[in-house]
Amino acid sequence: MKPTKEVLSFTVILLAVHGDVNAINEILKHFEHYTIRLSQKTLFDEYGNPYIHVEEETKRMLETKLITAILKFDLS
Repeated sequence: MKPTKEVLSFTVILLAVHGDVNAINEILKHFEHYTIRLSQKTLFDEYGNPYIHVEEETKRMLETKLITAILKFDLS
């Protein structure tokens, strides 16, 4: 059986849409693994061995876009 993922409560979403910083941080934490995954890049060392690198600039850009989308979200 698959482990169930925790769902954000409506209260957190409502508070975030109205600009509550703690609620926005909770949403960012909820999506942190996803933003890290989207920010990963495979690089190769001098011996040709691959390794995963997280592009911090890309991660911050995705977080900024998420915050912008949260604040623009219309609940009506």
